[in-house]
Amino acid sequence: VGNLPNDYMITLKYVPKMDSLPDHCWLHLMVPEFSRSLHNLLQKFSDISDMSDVLSNYLIINNLTRIINDLMACLAFDKNKDFVKENGHLYEEGHFIPEDFFRHFNNTIEVYKESGDRLDECFLPSTVETPEHDSRVAVTKTFLFPPVAASSLRNDSIGSSTSSNS
Repeated sequence: VGNLPNDYMITLKYVPKMDSLPDHCWLHLMVPEFSRSLHNLLQKFSDISDMSDVLSNYLIINNLTRIINDLMACLAFDKNKDFVKENGHLYEEGHFIPEDFFRHFNNTIEVYKESGDRLDECFLPSTVETPEHDSRVAVTKTFLFPPVAASSLRNDSIGSSTSSNS
Protein backbone atom coordinates (compact mmCIF):
# COMPACT_ATOMS: atom_id res chain seq x y z
CA VAL A 1 0.00 0.00 0.00
CA GLY A 2 1.77 3.07 -1.30
CA ASN A 3 0.28 5.64 1.05
CA LEU A 4 1.30 3.94 4.31
CA PRO A 5 4.31 5.64 5.90
CA ASN A 6 7.61 3.81 5.28
CA ASP A 7 8.27 3.67 9.01
CA TYR A 8 4.86 2.14 9.83
CA MET A 9 5.40 -1.32 11.33
CA ILE A 10 3.02 -4.23 10.73
CA THR A 11 3.16 -7.18 13.12
CA LEU A 12 3.17 -10.69 11.70
CA LYS A 13 3.95 -14.03 13.29
CA TYR A 14 5.78 -15.96 10.59
CA VAL A 15 7.53 -19.22 9.91
CA PRO A 16 10.74 -18.93 7.89
CA LYS A 17 10.84 -21.14 4.79
CA MET A 18 12.68 -24.42 5.46
CA ASP A 19 13.74 -27.19 3.11
CA SER A 20 12.23 -29.75 5.50
CA LEU A 21 8.81 -28.03 5.46
CA PRO A 22 6.78 -28.65 2.28
CA ASP A 23 5.31 -25.48 0.80
CA HIS A 24 1.70 -26.57 1.25
CA CYS A 25 2.40 -27.18 4.94
CA TRP A 26 4.12 -23.80 5.24
CA LEU A 27 0.91 -22.27 3.88
CA HIS A 28 -1.10 -23.93 6.65
CA LEU A 29 1.11 -22.14 9.16
CA MET A 30 1.28 -18.76 7.42
CA VAL A 31 -2.17 -18.09 5.96
CA PRO A 32 -3.96 -17.86 9.35
CA GLU A 33 -1.27 -15.47 10.58
CA PHE A 34 -1.71 -13.22 7.54
CA SER A 35 -5.45 -13.28 8.20
CA ARG A 36 -4.90 -12.15 11.81
CA SER A 37 -2.40 -9.48 10.84
CA LEU A 38 -4.61 -8.07 8.07
CA HIS A 39 -7.61 -8.11 10.41
CA ASN A 40 -5.63 -6.10 12.98
CA LEU A 41 -4.53 -3.67 10.29
CA LEU A 42 -8.11 -3.34 9.09
CA GLN A 43 -9.24 -2.51 12.64
CA LYS A 44 -6.64 0.26 12.89
CA PHE A 45 -7.93 1.87 9.69
CA SER A 46 -11.57 1.54 10.72
CA ASP A 47 -10.81 3.53 13.90
CA ILE A 48 -9.61 6.56 11.90
CA SER A 49 -12.17 8.71 10.08
CA ASP A 50 -12.37 11.60 7.61
CA MET A 51 -9.31 10.80 5.50
CA SER A 52 -9.52 9.63 1.90
CA ASP A 53 -6.18 7.78 2.17
CA VAL A 54 -7.49 5.88 5.18
CA LEU A 55 -10.66 4.89 3.31
CA SER A 56 -8.60 3.79 0.32
CA ASN A 57 -6.29 1.71 2.55
CA TYR A 58 -9.28 0.25 4.38
CA LEU A 59 -10.86 -0.91 1.12
CA ILE A 60 -7.59 -2.39 -0.17
CA ILE A 61 -6.85 -4.21 3.08
CA ASN A 62 -10.45 -5.41 3.27
CA ASN A 63 -10.04 -6.97 -0.20
CA LEU A 64 -6.72 -8.58 0.80
CA THR A 65 -8.40 -9.97 3.91
CA ARG A 66 -11.10 -11.54 1.75
CA ILE A 67 -8.42 -13.07 -0.51
CA ILE A 68 -6.52 -14.59 2.41
CA ASN A 69 -9.76 -15.87 3.97
CA ASP A 70 -10.61 -17.54 0.65
CA LEU A 71 -7.16 -19.17 0.71
CA MET A 72 -7.91 -20.50 4.18
CA ALA A 73 -11.12 -22.05 2.87
CA CYS A 74 -9.26 -23.65 -0.08
CA LEU A 75 -6.55 -25.16 2.11
CA ALA A 76 -8.95 -27.38 4.10
CA PHE A 77 -7.55 -26.37 7.48
CA ASP A 78 -9.55 -28.92 9.45
CA LYS A 79 -7.41 -31.65 7.95
CA ASN A 80 -4.18 -30.10 9.27
CA LYS A 81 -5.24 -28.20 12.40
CA ASP A 82 -3.22 -30.56 14.62
CA PHE A 83 -0.14 -29.90 12.47
CA VAL A 84 -0.55 -26.16 13.08
CA LYS A 85 -1.00 -26.66 16.85
CA GLU A 86 2.01 -29.00 17.12
CA ASN A 87 4.34 -26.62 15.30
CA GLY A 88 3.65 -23.35 17.10
CA HIS A 89 7.32 -23.33 18.16
CA LEU A 90 8.35 -22.56 14.56
CA TYR A 91 6.85 -19.06 14.61
CA GLU A 92 8.87 -15.90 15.00
CA GLU A 93 7.43 -12.49 15.82
CA GLY A 94 8.11 -9.95 13.10
CA HIS A 95 7.52 -6.26 12.61
CA PHE A 96 7.65 -5.29 8.95
CA ILE A 97 7.52 -2.04 7.05
CA PRO A 98 4.58 -2.08 4.60
CA GLU A 99 6.76 -2.86 1.57
CA ASP A 100 8.25 -5.96 3.23
CA PHE A 101 4.93 -7.09 4.70
CA PHE A 102 3.18 -6.97 1.33
CA ARG A 103 6.17 -8.63 -0.34
CA HIS A 104 5.69 -11.53 2.11
CA PHE A 105 1.96 -11.48 1.39
CA ASN A 106 2.58 -11.69 -2.37
CA ASN A 107 5.11 -14.48 -1.82
CA THR A 108 2.46 -16.44 0.10
CA ILE A 109 0.03 -16.05 -2.81
CA GLU A 110 2.73 -17.25 -5.24
CA VAL A 111 3.50 -20.29 -3.05
CA TYR A 112 -0.21 -21.11 -3.06
CA LYS A 113 -0.36 -20.87 -6.87
CA GLU A 114 2.70 -23.13 -7.21
CA SER A 115 1.30 -25.64 -4.72
CA GLY A 116 -1.77 -26.12 -6.86
CA ASP A 117 -4.39 -28.37 -5.37
CA ARG A 118 -1.99 -30.29 -3.17
CA LEU A 119 -3.90 -30.83 0.05
CA ASP A 120 -1.81 -33.63 1.53
CA GLU A 121 -1.67 -33.98 5.26
CA CYS A 122 1.27 -32.14 6.73
CA PHE A 123 4.05 -33.73 8.73
CA LEU A 124 7.33 -32.14 9.74
CA PRO A 125 10.26 -34.54 9.35
CA SER A 126 11.47 -35.55 12.82
CA THR A 127 13.31 -38.85 12.39
CA VAL A 128 14.85 -40.93 9.62
CA GLU A 129 12.56 -43.14 7.58
CA THR A 130 12.31 -46.75 8.79
CA PRO A 131 10.72 -49.89 7.37
CA GLU A 132 7.10 -50.28 8.50
CA HIS A 133 7.32 -53.91 9.63
CA ASP A 134 10.69 -53.86 11.39
CA SER A 135 9.92 -54.60 15.05
CA ARG A 136 13.41 -53.54 16.16
CA VAL A 137 12.71 -49.89 15.35
CA ALA A 138 10.18 -47.61 17.04
CA VAL A 139 8.93 -44.69 14.99
CA THR A 140 7.87 -41.80 17.17
CA LYS A 141 6.29 -39.61 14.52
CA THR A 142 5.18 -40.08 10.91
CA PHE A 143 6.73 -37.71 8.46
CA LEU A 144 6.82 -36.88 4.77
CA PHE A 145 9.85 -35.74 2.81
CA PRO A 146 9.40 -33.12 0.11
CA PRO A 147 9.40 -34.87 -3.31
CA VAL A 148 12.93 -33.73 -4.22
CA ALA A 149 14.40 -35.00 -0.96
CA ALA A 150 12.53 -38.30 -1.23
CA SER A 151 13.77 -38.97 -4.77
CA SER A 152 17.36 -38.19 -3.88
CA LEU A 153 17.16 -40.54 -0.89
CA ARG A 154 15.84 -43.33 -3.10
CA ASN A 155 18.72 -42.83 -5.53
CA ASP A 156 21.26 -42.93 -2.71
CA SER A 157 19.79 -46.12 -1.28
CA ILE A 158 20.05 -47.88 -4.65
CA GLY A 159 23.72 -47.14 -4.96
CA SER A 160 26.12 -44.31 -5.53
CA SER A 161 26.51 -45.12 -9.25
CA THR A 162 22.90 -44.16 -10.02
CA SER A 163 23.13 -40.83 -8.23
CA SER A 164 26.15 -39.85 -10.33
CA ASN A 165 24.09 -40.41 -13.49
CA SER A 166 21.46 -37.79 -12.58
